[in-house]
This record gives sequence, structure tokens and C-alpha cells, in this order.
Amino acid sequence: MSSSQSDLFQVISISGGKDQTLALLKSGEILGWGSAGSGRITSPYIDICSSQKNTDSKPVFIGYPTKFSNTSAGYGTSLGISERLKAYIWGFCQVGVGGKASFSEEPTLIDDIADAIKVAAGQFLYAAIDQAGKVYTWGLYTDGALGRPSTQINALPGLVPDLPEIEDIKIGDNFMIALTKDQRVYGWGSNSAGQMGLGHLNVACIPELIPLPGKISNIAIGSTHVLAVSAEGKVYGWGSNHFGQAGGGPQSYIDRPQLIPFPEMITSVSAGMHYSLALSASGKVYSWGWNGFGQLGHGDLLSRSAPTLIPKLSGVRMIAAGEAHTLAIGKDQLLGWGSNESGQLGKAAIKQLTPNAFLAIA
Repeated sequence: MSSSQSDLFQVISISGGKDQTLALLKSGEILGWGSAGSGRITSPYIDICSSQKNTDSKPVFIGYPTKFSNTSAGYGTSLGISERLKAYIWGFCQVGVGGKASFSEEPTLIDDIADAIKVAAGQFLYAAIDQAGKVYTWGLYTDGALGRPSTQINALPGLVPDLPEIEDIKIGDNFMIALTKDQRVYGWGSNSAGQMGLGHLNVACIPELIPLPGKISNIAIGSTHVLAVSAEGKVYGWGSNHFGQAGGGPQSYIDRPQLIPFPEMITSVSAGMHYSLALSASGKVYSWGWNGFGQLGHGDLLSRSAPTLIPKLSGVRMIAAGEAHTLAIGKDQLLGWGSNESGQLGKAAIKQLTPNAFLAIA
């Protein structure tokens, strides 16, 4: 372990995957909790459709191959960017995605991506942004989810053409949403629930501009719904809405961006499988949607169709959603709630219904 004690737990970002949690430290190391993709050595034949029981609640340090500058937890796999702008992958995937026949919990270099600065991990899809704002995508080519033509069903990393400079990218179930540096939003891939926000349910095989009022500063994706925050702190939602996760009342899906009302300015959003989170400028957290594991943080398992303030939670500076677990960076603690079946929330209940501190941080 190369970190000094003074910056050991200075967490600069967090990411939640299927049942793993990653915390990027100021030192460049990554702390991981949970099952595959956490850095914990697991059986090469683990079935990631079933959570790994009885895992150690202590985190694993991922310090190899070098210091990291960015990371993303996906569906049993995770991605990271080294200080030399190289992309790495670790964890387990049931198919050899992007030319990798197998994976391990030791980070492995991804070829053909130069000067990467940001990554996004999905289930069978992955993306990276380079220093010039260009986007690489790879993985299973279905429903136009790569945003580019491919002769391979299981595609190697390749550039998405005809995109402006990209600042951020998120991955859902067979679709991607990208935020440009000039604060516009593009989408491509599956559109079965209107997640392209274009007023129809047709697949988008190439990137299409999503009509949104004004400039957008932050985006988030669940399985089939999307959230966006405007520069003025307003939140828009669209896509699947069976649990109210897109914030749009009783309809099962919303095919155009729709304003979600909040009593205060919102700075960022995050989304799990069928639920949503919003962080206010005052450091408060709102949650809504599916609540099967208590991931909304209200002390119960009741789903909610409108944003609801999580009680007794303040001073939050960052939020992240996994498939069914929620993470927050507080004043001096890393907090988590929701599913903990694989130890992704450290020492906590299997279903943690309220925010629980599981790591002291600087």
C-alpha cells in the first residue's frame, strides 16, 4: 500500500455497480467493496446474476498498475483510467467483451484507446472519452448501442463519428447518453421506453440530439430512464416510469423530457436500476422510484413516484447509485444504503433502509 496515512481516505469520487462499490482516493488508489468488479478475488465461474454471499466487509485496495484518475463500476466489471491516460478493466463478464476472452480482478490494459480521461461501464457495453472529447465505445452491438456501424457483434473499441466534443457519458440497457462540452445532450441505442427523449420509440442507431430547454450541466441513466440537470438547477426526466423513476406521474413511460419539480436548486443527479437521486445545492438528497431494497433511504420498502427528501441527511457533496444500493460522500463519512447482499456497503444490514456510515473519510 503506497498511500500515506494523511491522504488514505480522502475520497474524491464514488461509483456504484451491480453489487460493488468503488471509491477513488486522492492518492490515486481505489477502494472496493462487494463482489465482482470490486477488486476482490472471486471464482472465475461466479454467476453475477446472484449476489456473492458472506463477503468480507472490509475494502480492497486497487493500486495496480499505477495511480488512477477516474473509475466506473459496472455490471460485475469496472473500468479505470491511469495517470498515464490508459484505460483498464477488471472484474467478471459472462461473455468476452471487446476482444477480451476473460477478465480478472487484476486491472488489465484495454488496447486501442489513447489518452483516455473518463470511462463508463455498463453490462455488456463500455465507453471512454479521450482528451480531445472523442468517444470510444465497445461491447455487444445490439439496437445501435455503440452509436457507430460495426461488422462485429462483440465489437472492439472504436470511435463514434459525427459527435461534437463530449464531456461525460452514461450507459443504460443497450443505450448511451452523452453530454457535450457546450452542454447539449445526445443519445443512441435502444428506445423501447422513450429513453431517447425524441417523442417516439424507434431505435437510434446513430447519435441524435435530444431536445432540452437550455444548457445541461449533469446527466444520469438508470436501466431505461434518463435524468438531466439544467445550468439553472432544474431537473428533467424521461424514459421508463413504471415506478415513477422518471418523475412523471402515472404513465408507464415518458418519451420527451419532462420537468420534475423540486423545492430548491439541484446540482447533480444519479440513477440506479429503476430509481433516481438528486443532490441539492444545500447538500440535501432527494430520492424516488423503485425501493425494493430500501435504496431510497426512507426506512421502508415503499416506492415513491415523486422526489422525496431523505430525512436526517445533510452536508452531502456527492451521490452515486448502483443497481440497488446508494452512496453518498458526507462531511466526514462515506455513507450507503439499500442492497448489501454482497458487502458493497461494508458492515451493514443485508437491506440497509437508512443512510449508514461505513467509512471515515478526511
